[in-house]
Amino acid sequence: MRSGQYEKAMENALSFRKTAYSLSSESRKMLADSYVAQVFLAMDIYDSAKVYLDNAKALWDGMDSALREDMAYSAFLTVCNGLGIYYVTDKRDYEKAITCFYKGQQLAQVMEDYSNYAILGSNMVVTYFMRKDTSGLKYAQEIYRYGYELHNEYVRFTGSYVTALMYFLKGDMVNAGLYIEETMQDVDNLFDRMGVYRLYADILSMKGDVFKAEKYYKLALSCLDENSVTSAIAVYLSYGQFLVRENRNDEAAFYLQKGITLAESRNNRIYTYNLYELATQVWEELGDSDKALEMYRKFYTEISDINAIEQERAINNLMRKYEDEKHARELQLKELTIMKKNRELQLVLFIGIVVFAGAGVILIMYRNKNRMYTRIVRQYKEAIGREKMLRQQKYSKSSLTEDNGSELFARFIKLVDEHKVYHEKNLTRDRLAEMLDTNRTYLSRVVNEKTGMSILAYLNSRRIDEALEILSDAQNDIPLKAFVSDIGFSSITTFYKLFQEKVGMPPAKYRERIKYLSKTAIADVDK
Repeated sequence: MRSGQYEKAMENALSFRKTAYSLSSESRKMLADSYVAQVFLAMDIYDSAKVYLDNAKALWDGMDSALREDMAYSAFLTVCNGLGIYYVTDKRDYEKAITCFYKGQQLAQVMEDYSNYAILGSNMVVTYFMRKDTSGLKYAQEIYRYGYELHNEYVRFTGSYVTALMYFLKGDMVNAGLYIEETMQDVDNLFDRMGVYRLYADILSMKGDVFKAEKYYKLALSCLDENSVTSAIAVYLSYGQFLVRENRNDEAAFYLQKGITLAESRNNRIYTYNLYELATQVWEELGDSDKALEMYRKFYTEISDINAIEQERAINNLMRKYEDEKHARELQLKELTIMKKNRELQLVLFIGIVVFAGAGVILIMYRNKNRMYTRIVRQYKEAIGREKMLRQQKYSKSSLTEDNGSELFARFIKLVDEHKVYHEKNLTRDRLAEMLDTNRTYLSRVVNEKTGMSILAYLNSRRIDEALEILSDAQNDIPLKAFVSDIGFSSITTFYKLFQEKVGMPPAKYRERIKYLSKTAIADVDK
């Protein structure tokens, strides 16, 4: 597998499985299924991998804990790691992935299997990094401490690498630099050199050492292994970001396209929205409006898919908690700040018409405003991510019966999805309860239990989803006030507020960007 000979690896794994299932050892069956699953994961065939991982886990669950052999424990650690990778790569369900990695890591610690402890722990920390959550730092430091105390070079190397990763996420380049320097001492003797070189280059770049940073980006590229898909894509993305910061857009476009091609060919979607977003900016700067529009559409689709995944997950598992109101106040404060920045920008634009030198100031403020939009969206996602675990704890014990609640909720969803009942203005709980032949109190409890939202909040969320579809059509010129009323909002102020909270920019700004890219592309075709 490490050499990329997946067909040969699968041949051996299936041969071993055939032998294992001819014997009576449940432990050998577990190990065999975990091997087959590992090869499927390496080949990016996630559905098949999940089947074998589930088989192995079912064998584990069916064993008498007193009779489990060492082989079964080793296999279960592999299963925990495989499930974690599956949930990250295929489902982008970081919460479930962290749970799998953590469960395996704790078992490895009990077994004093510190190599697997480091593997599972480092994958867990990387998952925290992917969801932009710095609380993974304590786990990274624990791996490092074990490696140091046990004089285990592999564990210490892994711990220093993920600790540097977490400090980089926190913006603490001093500590990030200290740990990555220690990692660099062992990188030639261990594995994932491209990942270490990439992080070292990122840290150097943030410190302002551009020349040395580029040297290590190129070292990462020189040992790039596209069989390690996620790490390889991360290298292309990081180097592309570096080149953009250096205003070398032609080169950035080349490496971003390589990352996009690899991600799409292997169906790896971990960094795709980052690649599409940056590629939109690069090709717009290069004057290729067609390519910019193509990338922006892919970026929007990817973000919409992510939002859909999160919404479905919330419907099935999560509840909102008391910090929602606090978060809403923070967003309102940010919105006021953006409005202030917009007024400042308008003033500068006016001056720029008269004074050509004002163009530089306009450009700076425009970029600052866009960065502020990005920070707001990221802050929103991070806040939701931090709330997930607390929601599960708070609502783990439901007062609703599964059968009655699920049946009523299914009818409620059908009413929303098929009949678009949310188009009705001033729709009340009483009106909905009457449609569903229930009482409004019980209906409110069921909807809150299943979605984490009040009935009104859920209906407004669906209205915003429909608004996004309308605004994404560059040919649709229906005025905002008109379609806002059609989709069920009685107040355009409420619509603006909810749209800003979900998307991170006003609806007019969103439509303006879609139309601009579309018109530019058409103009280029005419030429």
